[in-house]
Amino acid sequence: MHSLPLNTMKSKNLQKKSLRSVLGLFLGTACFFPLGTNLASAAIVEEVTEDISSAWLREASTSKGGPTCNLLENVTSLMGNTSHPVRAGRQAFRHWVNRCGERSELAMRRTAIGSTYWYGWSMYIPSNWQDPSDGYDILTQWATYPTPRNGKFACGANGSYIVRNGEDITFKLQFKGEKTDSECIRYPLVKLADARGRWVDFVMHAKWTGNTDGFAKLWVKVGNGAYTQKVDYKGRTFWNDEGDGPYFKMGLYKGEPNFSGAAPRYLYTDEYRLGDANAKFEDVAPGGVANPQPQPENPQLRVSENFSTSVRNFDVELGGSWTVSNGRYLLSDTNPERSTPYSNRNISVHKTPIAGNFTLTADASVVPTSNRWNDFSIIFNYQDLNNYYFASFNESSDNFTNGIFKVENGVASKIANFSSLIAAGTTYNIKVEKTGNTIKVYRNNSLEATVEDTTFSGGKVGFGSRNDSATFDNLIVQ
Repeated sequence: MHSLPLNTMKSKNLQKKSLRSVLGLFLGTACFFPLGTNLASAAIVEEVTEDISSAWLREASTSKGGPTCNLLENVTSLMGNTSHPVRAGRQAFRHWVNRCGERSELAMRRTAIGSTYWYGWSMYIPSNWQDPSDGYDILTQWATYPTPRNGKFACGANGSYIVRNGEDITFKLQFKGEKTDSECIRYPLVKLADARGRWVDFVMHAKWTGNTDGFAKLWVKVGNGAYTQKVDYKGRTFWNDEGDGPYFKMGLYKGEPNFSGAAPRYLYTDEYRLGDANAKFEDVAPGGVANPQPQPENPQLRVSENFSTSVRNFDVELGGSWTVSNGRYLLSDTNPERSTPYSNRNISVHKTPIAGNFTLTADASVVPTSNRWNDFSIIFNYQDLNNYYFASFNESSDNFTNGIFKVENGVASKIANFSSLIAAGTTYNIKVEKTGNTIKVYRNNSLEATVEDTTFSGGKVGFGSRNDSATFDNLIVQ
């Protein structure tokens, strides 16, 4: 470890004390000012690393159930005969909620819409956490309250947040959609089994905006491991009608009292820092990490379905019977074809919206019949029944099948043709690549067509057919 010269250490300590004094003036007032970026020389604009009193709000004792059911406290590594984990410095923060309680959270001040921020914080889940299959635990939140959304969020909870469901800890990003008021993208971060009994460090870089120039990047470090990038998203990240940007919260939220699962629940947090656009990764990284080299996890897995059990992540939008059979997603009892040529009369899409560039792969086949026009479709950038792209694969070809299609305002048009045909009863590996406005479709690793189109970005993925039974399997979106 390299030691700092004394004058450098004094300078850093003076800067930190001055910053805390300034923050104390802001945080000690009753006014609620959003954190803008008007201080050109600023870097760290807010921090809570040693005392819960530094936070804008402490949501525990006044929550449902009161102080006997919701506890938030500073802890040192040894208090009496009880030891506690501390990430750095002298103290960490313990969040405790009993079954009669609701929450134990530290809330920070609002940010400004259109501004860029760096976040750093740490979380420690005790090794004895029980009943992970029951209920949920919201661990971190970029909240917006009060809100014009009135509780209508695609992911369920308010704003964007990190949540424990079952054995998974997931980041759910919510924002203004192109066709809907709220869209939700889910990013897996870490398994609960890997997080238990270790400090998990987070660094986020985000621009909160309802415009398309927003972005969100999130890195995670478990224990003594390296930082791994889990989120690399570009596009809308918020809503422009919220007035101010989201405010950061960390701790434990269980919802209404009498929640399911083990009780009491508790965890620890530490090392919260918020940097403005002038900050850098190392300014907010917990534990004073110097010159970090965050490693991207490439590609980012966004959807993975092998249809081994159920299809609860799919919504049937139109026609047919969609069921799991022998580990595959089976379309049967299809809607009949309309009297005039149309796109897909049978559609099922995954619940997860996919923003930005992506690569989709899936296995698919169509059931043989006496008809030589059997088909299946891979659907992407799905907005609604009347607006989406799809790749159609058929035993025969005309202007209404076997190629890349765009359905816009209910009208289907072929924008690229496939020169080869499929055989019914044969399973094919299909790949769709969407990079910017470029669409490429492959069949068994052979490029079928490339086309440029600017009509749709974002949306959902799924499967379809004009009027034929088909099977689908191994859907992966990265």
